[in-house]
Amino acid sequence: MSAFAREENGQQQSNWPIEFTQFRWAYFGLAIPQVWSFEAIHQSSLGNVGASVPIVFFIALSAGMLLFILLRHVAGERASALLGMPASILMAASTVPLLGIVQLPEPAILAGAAAGGVATALSYLSWAPLYAKMGLRDVVACAFGAMLFGCAIKLVFDLLVLPWTCLLIALPLFSPVLLSQARAIVPEPKVKPQLYFENAKNAFPLVILLGVSVCSFIIGMTSTVAIAPSYTPRWQLSLVHHGAEILASMLVLWWVFSFRGKLHYTNMWRAIVIIVATALLFLPNIGPDLVGWVLVLVGIGQTLLVAVMWTMLADVSHHSKVSPYTVFGFAWVAYALPVALGSSLGSVVAAQANASFLVALLSYALTVSAIITLNDRNFIEGRLFRDLDAAVPDQVNFESIDEKCAEIGAEHKLTKREVEVMKLLCKGRSKSYIAETLFISENTVRSHARHIYQKLNVHSKQEMMDLLIGGGDR
Repeated sequence: MSAFAREENGQQQSNWPIEFTQFRWAYFGLAIPQVWSFEAIHQSSLGNVGASVPIVFFIALSAGMLLFILLRHVAGERASALLGMPASILMAASTVPLLGIVQLPEPAILAGAAAGGVATALSYLSWAPLYAKMGLRDVVACAFGAMLFGCAIKLVFDLLVLPWTCLLIALPLFSPVLLSQARAIVPEPKVKPQLYFENAKNAFPLVILLGVSVCSFIIGMTSTVAIAPSYTPRWQLSLVHHGAEILASMLVLWWVFSFRGKLHYTNMWRAIVIIVATALLFLPNIGPDLVGWVLVLVGIGQTLLVAVMWTMLADVSHHSKVSPYTVFGFAWVAYALPVALGSSLGSVVAAQANASFLVALLSYALTVSAIITLNDRNFIEGRLFRDLDAAVPDQVNFESIDEKCAEIGAEHKLTKREVEVMKLLCKGRSKSYIAETLFISENTVRSHARHIYQKLNVHSKQEMMDLLIGGGDR
């Protein structure tokens, strides 16, 4: 059961998490590895080797995820000893060569990036079981709350100069402390979640992960396809970059918990892809003075991608028998490796005589493919994010829904088509999915839904579901 307040004894309670009204920093501890990984691999002190650092980092992050899954398969729960504080200590140690506090040769700096990537993987996996235990609404609150506070911390670090940037060394040590506190205060679910995914193969929304990989590839390419980018004035770039991310996270939290709107993840995925692809389109055609601003656009898209992906994986883990380490680990590889591949290929594309045409063509092709893979039907058939919609009660299965809808339809003189639409609505299907299934337009679906509500004397899908549970009496 979610930690959110509900309507009790006829009084409407807050739609925000109970714990959020008792503000605790521990809920946003996931921001620590996010902040560290961003700041560590984007240090200006890295010089000429800086372009190689993200590539090494993301390859090592992927390797760290896979190695831990393998080790846990072999050693069982004993592998968990690597998580928490050991991962944070390794992350802190790898900060030293990346900050440029002492002059080190290029191999030492890249070794630090590799160690940081592995440490970040272990740190992320430390948080996976906790997020898998939460209901989706709590995950949205914590993930986007972590994004909000993490971006505020990034802004502070971006404006600091040596020796104050050395604080980045101590930052990872806070992650296991906050994780321990969060584990103690996050309540156990009172209702066992429905298990949609019986095995590892079914737990992975492969088509959706393909779209994530496509978007990640674009993100990686944009960082290296630009020639001699200028990042000045740095404080203005950072303010716009992280300020926009803070506003985006605040908007999501307000929309879901204050406005009580439904979060359309397909639209969010599409917006992310379009943001990044638009930046890729502009990069080869503008001067160095403007490249930094375009890369800010890419950074905003990447931050949103990470937050949305984290909530998706938490939702899959919550409804799966598969270990959250396996779900998060393999899916995170689908994000990290394409970033490294795109970064490697970007410099090759930029060196071509017809780079502008190649980038525009690739941007168009990747955007179209991502939009096709990230559609409502793929999310619905994968049973993703259903908990943010009007939920189908546990005691009502799909077979009984068909029977009850037919019974209520006969009582209220619904047409055959209206009964078909009602069945699909009560099963949590979106209007676009219903339109595709019944070979009608979305406007026709809306018209049918409006007529159904009028005949049943209800005003929303939830009221229709309440009528369904009540057996037709109203």
